Amino acid sequence: MAVRVLAFFDTRYQSTPAVLNMYGTRDPWERLRNARPQNRQHGPLNWPSTLGTYDLCQMEQAAAVVETAAQAGLSGFVVDCRATGDRYLTGADALAPATNSSFGLAFRWDVSDDPFWQEPAAAESRKVRAEALVSALTVGSVVQVEGKLILVVDRPERLSEPTQAIEILREAAALAGLPGLYLIAVQANAQDSLAVGYDAALDPDPACWAGSCAPQNRPTGFNYLEIRMGWRDVLEQLDKGYDYTAFVISRMKDRSRRGKVLPRVFPAFQDWASHPEGGATLLLPGSGTPGGGLQRHFYGLFLENAMVYAHDNFPASEELVFLQSWNGWLENSQIEPSLLDGDIIYDATREAITKGHFLVSAKGPKP
Repeated sequence: MAVRVLAFFDTRYQSTPAVLNMYGTRDPWERLRNARPQNRQHGPLNWPSTLGTYDLCQMEQAAAVVETAAQAGLSGFVVDCRATGDRYLTGADALAPATNSSFGLAFRWDVSDDPFWQEPAAAESRKVRAEALVSALTVGSVVQVEGKLILVVDRPERLSEPTQAIEILREAAALAGLPGLYLIAVQANAQDSLAVGYDAALDPDPACWAGSCAPQNRPTGFNYLEIRMGWRDVLEQLDKGYDYTAFVISRMKDRSRRGKVLPRVFPAFQDWASHPEGGATLLLPGSGTPGGGLQRHFYGLFLENAMVYAHDNFPASEELVFLQSWNGWLENSQIEPSLLDGDIIYDATREAITKGHFLVSAKGPKP
C-alpha cells in the first residue's frame, strides 16, 4: 500500500443548522472576513481564489473541493468530531457523497472540548457516551488501516482513565459493527501513548511545539523601552516567532528516537487570529511572502521526506502523513489556492506528493 497523505479539514464552511450549532456563526466566512492583523508582525490572512467562498452544504461545491484535493494527491480529509450536549457532530455529511474508495474521511476528537471525558465516570455512562461518539464516525467512505477507522485523539493528556476509555471506545466500535478503531494520540513521543493502548502517535501542531526553537523576537531591554514609548506593540513580545526553515528541520531530525510517531507537515502557520491578547505562534517565512521561494522549497522537502520516513519506518498499512491543513485559513496553513499565493502552495503540495511516491517506489519492496 502506498504512503497516504491526509489533510486536516475544517467543515465549518457550510450553512447547515448542525454546523451553525457547532460554531455559532451564520456566515461561515465571517470570522475570516473580519479578522485583521493585530500588530506589525502579523501578516494579513489569505482568501480563497479558485474554489471561492464555498458552501459545503451545496453538493456540487463540496464535490469540487474533494476533487481539487484528490488532484493534489491527497488520500482524504481529517474532520473534527465535536461534542454538542450528549451528541457528536462532524459536519462530514456534506462531504460524504463526494468520498470514495480512493479518497475518504478520518476523524479528530479534541478531548479539551469534551468535558465529560476529562473527569472519572462510571463505565456504563462512558459506554453510552462512546456509542454516541462512534456513531458520528460512520459517515461516507473512510480511510482505513487494516479495515479500522482512523480517530486522532487531540489533547490525550486530558483524557481521564485513558486505558479504560480506549477499551470502551473499541468495544463501542465493535457493537456498531465496525472492524475497529485505529487510535492515534497527538503526542511528540510514542512510548506513553502505546503503553495505554493507542495504535500510534502523531506530531503536535506547531503551537504545541513552542520552545523547541529559539524565538526570533526574544525581548531585550530596548524592546521594553520601545513598548513603553508606544513605538512597539506589546503583543510582539507575547507572541512566539520562529524561523520556518529551522522549525521544520527540527521536526524531522532524529525522528526515530520518538518511536511510532506519524509526521505532521505544514506549509505555514500563524495562529494570531485565535490569540487576540497575545501568545500566538508565528512561523516566519524564510524569504518574501508565505509562498516565497525558500519556504516553498523547504515545505516540499518536508513533505517528501515525511513520506519517505513513513515508508521506511511504519508497517505498510500504517504509512500515513498528516498535512495541516487543507483549509486552515485562520492559521494561514491552508494549501487551497488563494488570492495572495495563487496556486504556489497547492502546486508545491502536488509536486511533493508525486515526488514522494516516486522516491518510495524507487526504493522497491520493503525487506
